[in-house]
Amino acid sequence: MDFAILGPVQVTDARRPVRLAAKARAVLGVFLLHPNTVLTRDRLIASVWDDPPRSALPNLQTYLTALRRAEIEVETVPHGYRLCLGPDRLDVLAFEEAVREARLEAARGEPATANRLFARALALWRGRPAEDVTLAATMQARIAELEERRESARLGWIDVRLRLGLYDELVGELTALVEAAPFNERLWHRLMLTLHRAGRRAEALEAYRRARAVLVAELALEPGQELRELHAAVLDDAPVPAPELETVREPAWTGICLLPADIADLAGRERETRDLVAALDGSDAAGGRAPAIVTVSGPPGVGKTTLAVHVAHLVRERYPDGQLFVRLHGASASPRDPSDLLAELLRALGVDSAGVPASTEERAATYRAMIADRAVLVLLDDAAGEAQVQPLIPGTPGSAVVLTSRGPLPALPGAVTYALDVPTPAEARALLAGVAGADRVASDPAAAEAILDACGRLPLALRIAGARLATRPAWPVAELARRLGQGSGRGSALNELRAGHLDVRATFEASYATLSPPARRAFRLLGSVAADGVAAWTVAALAGTSAYDVDGSLEELAVAGLITAGAADAAAQPRYRMHDLLRGFAGELFRAEESGERGTAALRRVAAEARARAAGAAAELPLAFAPPPTDLPPRTPPCPEGGAWLAAERGVLVAVAEAAAHAGLVREAAGLAYALAPFLVVRGFHDEAVRVLGTVAGAAATAGDTGTETRLRLVSADAEVDRRRAGTVADEFRHLLGRCSRAGDRHAAAYALLGVAATLEHDLGSALTAATLAAERFHALGDGHGLLSAWSEIAGIQFYLGRHDAAGATCRRALAHLDGHSALHRARFLRALGIACYETGRVEEAIGHYRTSLDLCRELRWETGERLSLHRLAQAEAALGRHDTATVMLARCAQLFVNAGDTRGQALISYTLGEISRWRGDERVALAHFTACLDRLDPLNEHLWSARTRDQIARSRAVLR
Repeated sequence: MDFAILGPVQVTDARRPVRLAAKARAVLGVFLLHPNTVLTRDRLIASVWDDPPRSALPNLQTYLTALRRAEIEVETVPHGYRLCLGPDRLDVLAFEEAVREARLEAARGEPATANRLFARALALWRGRPAEDVTLAATMQARIAELEERRESARLGWIDVRLRLGLYDELVGELTALVEAAPFNERLWHRLMLTLHRAGRRAEALEAYRRARAVLVAELALEPGQELRELHAAVLDDAPVPAPELETVREPAWTGICLLPADIADLAGRERETRDLVAALDGSDAAGGRAPAIVTVSGPPGVGKTTLAVHVAHLVRERYPDGQLFVRLHGASASPRDPSDLLAELLRALGVDSAGVPASTEERAATYRAMIADRAVLVLLDDAAGEAQVQPLIPGTPGSAVVLTSRGPLPALPGAVTYALDVPTPAEARALLAGVAGADRVASDPAAAEAILDACGRLPLALRIAGARLATRPAWPVAELARRLGQGSGRGSALNELRAGHLDVRATFEASYATLSPPARRAFRLLGSVAADGVAAWTVAALAGTSAYDVDGSLEELAVAGLITAGAADAAAQPRYRMHDLLRGFAGELFRAEESGERGTAALRRVAAEARARAAGAAAELPLAFAPPPTDLPPRTPPCPEGGAWLAAERGVLVAVAEAAAHAGLVREAAGLAYALAPFLVVRGFHDEAVRVLGTVAGAAATAGDTGTETRLRLVSADAEVDRRRAGTVADEFRHLLGRCSRAGDRHAAAYALLGVAATLEHDLGSALTAATLAAERFHALGDGHGLLSAWSEIAGIQFYLGRHDAAGATCRRALAHLDGHSALHRARFLRALGIACYETGRVEEAIGHYRTSLDLCRELRWETGERLSLHRLAQAEAALGRHDTATVMLARCAQLFVNAGDTRGQALISYTLGEISRWRGDERVALAHFTACLDRLDPLNEHLWSARTRDQIARSRAVLR
């Protein structure tokens, strides 16, 4: 749909006219005379009626409805209405763009191009603007303004054609123009000049005579100096140059700079500076139709204003007409009103206070008019939102806006958004050194790193920390590090992060004070869980409501810069992140305002929700190494969605379990830890598993719940066995076995007995006896998971004893009992069965079992099992003489072991490479591989493999003698 206002109001859709009633056309005319401008209802009414009737408001609504029914896209926005159009859809915008381009071409010395552009611009005029609709008298000023712009453009076009020597064309046009406007001396001047340069001197003198006669007779005025000087030159037959081409009107003010001082010790931010300068460089990406707008958002204290001011100083030369700066106080409880901000800017631009218009709309119009067609940089600091900023945006291209806000401003049209994060570690260290002194920071690098960590690399916090060191030269750097790190959590650091007028907590409090009550509570609740990022379900569970209900609060927190709404996680959930110091501040508020039963209830809810979700997502994995709860869901086939959710939520689940334990919620914390432990162990997060299980077990011990404590310690000890540290937990399993026996807990005792068996590597006979007894007890108790774990241990012991047929029989027995259990058991027993086949000469059969096991491991994303199965498969391929295939597999497998930090696995790769070298007849290379294997093995925990490798080394040396 296209619109025209330079003459009768026209609307066309696919070149067909759109018909509207008279008053609806009048309302449309007002929008077309003020394109892309927010018009209030009062302003629309005052523009359409000189004396508005009582029904003006409902009538206006009717006319707006009529426009929308005609598919004219009038938007309802805060404070009014707006019709957004571009130069391709509205003639007045096309006119202004063409005139601007024409003047630029003229200034560049391209009058022919300027001639075509001026002609295109003036051809758009079909009469007086909006001449066929009745508007109020208040609109006449706007219409007169447009007509003045037309005359200015026409004069520019005449001057361009004078330079091109198009005199014959101009004489007739100027003759008609002076007849229509006989008091316009500029037109008489151009007519005389054209006639003179065309060699028509007598006609030029006659034109002067006529001009003087009209001015004296009608106005009693002699011609002006410019006209008199031209008359004298024509009398003398002297050459007269063409007038200077007008490009832009001279500003009444030039070079005004309101920017704060650039910071002298800005450390780093080179990449961010380049990005922002580049964004301003790309300001004509939209065809130069609008000013460049760049927004810098980020949490409080991250250095948005510092960076924006720095960039503004760097690009000052590009905006020679001025650099404006105002603080919007968006993070305060009372953001500044746009009307007051406009008044401040107008006064800075030289408008006397008495001349500042009364309404916001008029102030905005005056502001835009004063900086129109000029190169001005406007820096708006700490914006509250789009509605506050919109009236301060210049109306013409060539200018630029840089604005900062704590949250993103997605509804600001055409803005390039830049989310500012904390600086890099190197930049943060440089910032601290710049304030405290480089030698001071270098004197104790470890303490300096502790300060960086406690401050979370937040620039405001680092500047305060540096200032405190600078004002206390006798302080060791370690003293401040100790003070920042003391107490529980990050909250205590805030007590130390104050220096003069700088105060991190006060900065956070200012943002917190602007929030609605629901958003404040959501923020406090986020302080209860020490996690890097959360999904909406976590906040909803803490609040005791639905994710839908907390969505508004999370959005409000993001707008306030208190959380960051990042990209979706591996489970396709939006994640919300919070800076460490902000989390510490939220934790303070949680402890202060959510204390007692209210806070405990929040943690109980989130722990219960986390446990239910984790148990469901981990249903593809084996149960933890302890008597299972009765309400766990049945095991399922491999489920990528559940694994992705657990991977995304791992940090939150660990944090919730620990927070619940610290709050004394032993049952809830233990249930979550039990459900989560298999995932942590299978995915290789053994340290986290041991830590969280230990934390919850400690809480259970404090509460006197020895049964829960025992089960958690069993799971923790088994995690150590899984990473081949059985020797470190031998005493733990024996202690737990004694405790369970004394308590009469036969079920837990069976697990403890199986754990003891796993630690008897130096007494395999006793180990087999203990594991067999545990299997019998699990069978009697009806614990299928425990029974499978026992059979797995039995098969492993049988392998070490060289009883490969017996181990194979154990594996087949287990495989027949896998229905309803995790596929991970199947992968484990298939690999073990493959080993039995391999060791008894059935290599092809072994390969089939290894491949099936490998496929299952990959489905389960069980990297440990994948490495082990792939290694065994390569070994079997090598045994069949497929040495090249085996070597390729081993190279891939070796990289997996390296990535996992598994030195035992790397040792076994060397062992197999030694076997391949021997089969190839290269005993010297085989010896090198076996020696590398022995060097990597831990002799304390791998005595069997160490003994086997020493045998191979001795064999190689014997051959080489």
